[in-house]
Amino acid sequence: MEIRRLGYFVRIAEEGSLSRASGVLGVAQPALSRQMRMLEDEVGVTLFLRTRRGMQLTEEGKHLHETVSGPLRQINLAFQNVRSFSSKIEGNVAIGMPATAEYVLAQPLVRRVSASLPDIKLRVVEGPASHLLDWLLKGEIDIAVLYGPCPNDKLSDRDLLVEELVLVGGPDSKLSPRKLVPFAKIGDYPLILPSLRPGIRSIVDKTAVRTKTKLNIQIESDSFQLTKELIESGMGYGVLPYSSFSREAESGRLKYSKINNPTITQYLIHAGRPLCGKPRIMAKLDMLIREEIAGLSASGKWPAKLLFNLEPSWPDNK
Repeated sequence: MEIRRLGYFVRIAEEGSLSRASGVLGVAQPALSRQMRMLEDEVGVTLFLRTRRGMQLTEEGKHLHETVSGPLRQINLAFQNVRSFSSKIEGNVAIGMPATAEYVLAQPLVRRVSASLPDIKLRVVEGPASHLLDWLLKGEIDIAVLYGPCPNDKLSDRDLLVEELVLVGGPDSKLSPRKLVPFAKIGDYPLILPSLRPGIRSIVDKTAVRTKTKLNIQIESDSFQLTKELIESGMGYGVLPYSSFSREAESGRLKYSKINNPTITQYLIHAGRPLCGKPRIMAKLDMLIREEIAGLSASGKWPAKLLFNLEPSWPDNK
């Protein structure tokens, strides 16, 4: 079975259309169609349903796509790794991060990577921690910036920073940065929290158990943007890092107070696969991520305690 043919299959599956895949791959549509018929003959099952809407995967096709897309990406990475030994750093890199980190980090990081590594094509993927770890293990992304600790010993990880979580309210709330709210009083506020764990919800829940605080959770929202909109509209209060709503705080759309007794914090890490296949690219990207986070922290846009130095390195194993 030709690897190239499997690559065509993955591209058609992701595009959902022979014509779109043809344009992306630079291969004539009849040739792609012929390659797919040969692949189906080879595996002995129908992989696509040809409809007016395009190419839809059958159940067998979905299984094959899930099985081969990660390994194919690893093969492509291996070729990129060989090419990376030249003086020019180039290739494709996918980085994943949760919405709260993306809010403060993604845009300036993309600018920094574009300026420092113009031959790198960067893809930013947003998702919850559980999805990011799964994508990382499958090889669908190369590196993840997420809230730790890292629960999988198959990944290399490094601490980036630790930041406080604060109580966030709407513009008409009485919260103020000068006002401290004991965690035991959090139960007096109608809360809007994510349902997903791990993450902020786990931190808040564990602290509530430890302090014997009964939480008043009014709404569960796994949409970061919706959570902020609900808080701004006065529907409730949230628990977030300041870095994830700094622009709304500066404009007066959201207010906040620090939480004490105890202070609650979360750790940010970045994780990657030890055998990623792109050591030079990953080492450079690692440095750029830390440089950007250090700059954001120094500017006050990301109030946090940094847990790294700026010496270039990337661990080969745990």
